[in-house]
Amino acid sequence: MRLIFLLFITMTTVAQTRFTGIAMQANLPSGWEVQEENYGQIMCSNPNVQAGLLFIEHGWTSEDMILQNMQQNMDEEGWQAALATDIMELENGDFIALYQGSSNDQEIVVVTVVSRSKLWGRGGVTTVVIASKSNFTDDLQDLAVVVSKSIKYRTFMNSQAQQNARMFKGRKLINYSSYYTSDYDNTVSVGSSSKTTIHFCSNGRFVIDGYSDLSAGGPAMDGETWSSTSAGEGLWSLMDINNYMVLRLTSNAGEVSYMPIERYTEDGAYYINGDKWVIGGSDLCN
Repeated sequence: MRLIFLLFITMTTVAQTRFTGIAMQANLPSGWEVQEENYGQIMCSNPNVQAGLLFIEHGWTSEDMILQNMQQNMDEEGWQAALATDIMELENGDFIALYQGSSNDQEIVVVTVVSRSKLWGRGGVTTVVIASKSNFTDDLQDLAVVVSKSIKYRTFMNSQAQQNARMFKGRKLINYSSYYTSDYDNTVSVGSSSKTTIHFCSNGRFVIDGYSDLSAGGPAMDGETWSSTSAGEGLWSLMDINNYMVLRLTSNAGEVSYMPIERYTEDGAYYINGDKWVIGGSDLCN
């Protein structure tokens, strides 16, 4: 069930904070500071408040997708929490929900406010406030709403990123991986191989296709082989973060992933999260 929820509150002392891990800025009330910043996720803390404030990027596009994925997002963070109220829509179009459950053997309350970006065209940011049940107050719910309403989205690609993106348009990155292991007597063995290809279209779309093979040998399973294929589509962009190129992929399913390019060589090898990818011309798009 969805309700329209009107909330009128003010917080007077704020500081506009520009973030790096997400292309956004927001007003952080006095005392709140960034504790850790990763690609797509930002954690803030306040020494005077027994609670945590998080920003988590999402790729949800529709109201139905938001309603379906809010609980999944909770599970992915490792919080064993269930919806405690109806999901409500605020007057600015954000969605708010309150969850209760446990984490690390402690009862917790989690407030989530989902914002969508018109600038990005797909996705936005979920503002999360989490506290123990004994420390939770209505002020913490107000905090989540006010901070979410202050979010200002920025474009992903600055001029440098737009220039660097040319090396990917109409091309593809390919990653090969293989694995083999056996026991001491070499009577039981397991091996696997996989190939993942990401096509980067000039119109901003990407296509992923991949396959993997798993084989096993030994008593009762000699010659056993399993194969699987995968595919995905969505939007891609290239970000320039602290002078590093970072590929950002938002799938049609609403998932957001980042691929920081650690280095690349003249022979077309790109090293991403420690893995080697090889670049070549795409046969799916230009």
